[in-house]
Amino acid sequence: MSLICKNSVSWLYKLDENYSWESGLHFDSDYVYRDAKGKVRLIIEVDGKITVTKGYSWNGCSPKLCIFDINIGTPDGVVHKCTGRPKAYYASLVHDALYQFLGVNSPVTRRQADFCFLRLMKESDFCLRYIYWAAVRLFGRIVWSGKKLKRKWKGEVFYPLV
Repeated sequence: MSLICKNSVSWLYKLDENYSWESGLHFDSDYVYRDAKGKVRLIIEVDGKITVTKGYSWNGCSPKLCIFDINIGTPDGVVHKCTGRPKAYYASLVHDALYQFLGVNSPVTRRQADFCFLRLMKESDFCLRYIYWAAVRLFGRIVWSGKKLKRKWKGEVFYPLV
């Protein structure tokens, strides 16, 4: 949603390179998810390794909106001294990618995606992690449904690794 925000993008962050994380989850096979344009955006491996691919864009922790060219909304935290990124950066990245492809063919449940969000915030020492996690547990499905409609996410587009 925006109010007098012209010539702006709908995202805040864009990955410069692939990001991989060992989730600790296990799946029955490897999965590759493509966006509506056919670009691979998410890879989930049988051993639980989750990779979000270069070029993926997202808005950090939701909700956010633009008013008079200023982003207002949920803060992503201070910059972590080890990563040089806001403390919720990787948590919001993985969570957004997992939520984008939630659906009939996803091996990841919403509960698991939310738990990944919590674990990644813990790894970055984000002190508000339990409040953010509770918010996604309470409101995540509503936000996901709205984004899926607005952005025309093709979360059901799914290809197993060959």
